Amino acid sequence: MNAGWAEALPWTIVLPMVGAVLTPAVAARRPRLAGTWAWGVLLVASALASGLVYQLATTGPFSYDVGGWAQPYGIELRFDHFSAWVLPLLLLFVVIVPFSWRYLDHVMPDERRPAFYALLLLNAGGMIGFCVTGDFFNLFVFTEVVSLSSYALVAVGGRGLAAFAALKYLFIGAVSSLLMLFATAQLFALTGSLNMADVAGRLADVGGGPAVMVAFAAYAVSFMVKTAMFPVHVWLPDAHAIAPSPVSAVLSGMVVKIGIIGMLRVYQVFFAADVLELGAFNQTLVWFGAISIVMGAFFAIFQDDIKLMLAYSTISNIGYIVLGLGLASPYAVIGASVHVFNHALIKATLFLAAGAIIHQTGLRTLSDLRGIARRMPQTSAAMAVGAVSIVGLPPTAGFVCKWYIALGAFESGQAPFGFALVFGALFIFIYYVRMLNAFYFQEPVHDVVIEANEAPWSMRAPVIVLATLCLVLGVLGGIPLSFVEPAVLELLPFWGN
Repeated sequence: MNAGWAEALPWTIVLPMVGAVLTPAVAARRPRLAGTWAWGVLLVASALASGLVYQLATTGPFSYDVGGWAQPYGIELRFDHFSAWVLPLLLLFVVIVPFSWRYLDHVMPDERRPAFYALLLLNAGGMIGFCVTGDFFNLFVFTEVVSLSSYALVAVGGRGLAAFAALKYLFIGAVSSLLMLFATAQLFALTGSLNMADVAGRLADVGGGPAVMVAFAAYAVSFMVKTAMFPVHVWLPDAHAIAPSPVSAVLSGMVVKIGIIGMLRVYQVFFAADVLELGAFNQTLVWFGAISIVMGAFFAIFQDDIKLMLAYSTISNIGYIVLGLGLASPYAVIGASVHVFNHALIKATLFLAAGAIIHQTGLRTLSDLRGIARRMPQTSAAMAVGAVSIVGLPPTAGFVCKWYIALGAFESGQAPFGFALVFGALFIFIYYVRMLNAFYFQEPVHDVVIEANEAPWSMRAPVIVLATLCLVLGVLGGIPLSFVEPAVLELLPFWGN
């Protein structure tokens, strides 16, 4: 275990978890205090995560043995280049929480606020734990923390349809969780260990075989369900569209990414053991990624509800990430890995901007929101930046990642998938042009649109900050690319086997 900031590693998980438990007590007499409390907890956790990323950049990956018990018997927390995703994750939470303070006024009664923010902190803590855990059992445990808090967040803000969407999310998520638990038990039966580094070494002694392939396949299917990749996406549109907009931003931007990060963790273990030849599996990922790109964009074209359109757009963009992973070339995998964060940033921008518009007008369809840009120019401009970025046009964050994935398709000798990527981007362009056309170039049809005003600054400022970052990371995209590159190049010698 390295000294220094490594001691803070467990606290990045513990702090949001303890904060979640204490939220009802802190806000017992003043429910609105829960939002400020949650924001403060997340700010402190972000400061700790900044220190962890600094140590990673200066000394390389490091571990922390919980309770002083060394692996494989103790619980190991591991911080590497993929774990560094916890910092942007926490910073997005820090931006989303202030947006929710006024947004929740029209969504839920004050007495529900402590539960809402406790669930949000629990969700953040679960995602941090998922990113930094060094053993398979706790990977499963933190997955469940994220999943259960996500189901509750979908339901807590509404009635009727929200409860049904959460129930469907729960049922499909339960299947994914059972597959993950089965894969974990299978690995333990094969190796007698759950620590990831130790399992990799023992798998090399066990060798390949049907049992190892079954364990890998169970993990893969489980994580693909978590990412909502087509055709196992059916839980996502309703859950993300019906949830309160801050929750939609968390779900679409961050929660679905645990499936991608989980796949990267599984790749690290199985490829380090070098017991499977997964060329066919990679090709399957490429095909399903390409199909997700096109089908998600295709369904989005026909949506009038702006949040439902954004939800289907998530399916399409998950396809880009999965396609990049399957191509197994340096450019493609680096682009896909960075798009994990860039897509989270873009989707947070779009869902919060949409939430601000819905909050001010009570309307959520393109046909009803015609001309809204005249009354809410700043919010509409932020949404336009997000739309341009999700299409992948320069100089935005979305362009950098998709350009790298396209280069990776040609680099790996699979040029047709590069054209599929471009074709999907054209579909995405079509439905966002529909949105911008309605907002900017059509006459209002409702008095509430004619009389609308910009959202309060507590909602508007987060949207503007996120939209600005979409542009900044387009210009400075080399920074996250260079940070992810070492981790990707470490995996690639095994990846294409």
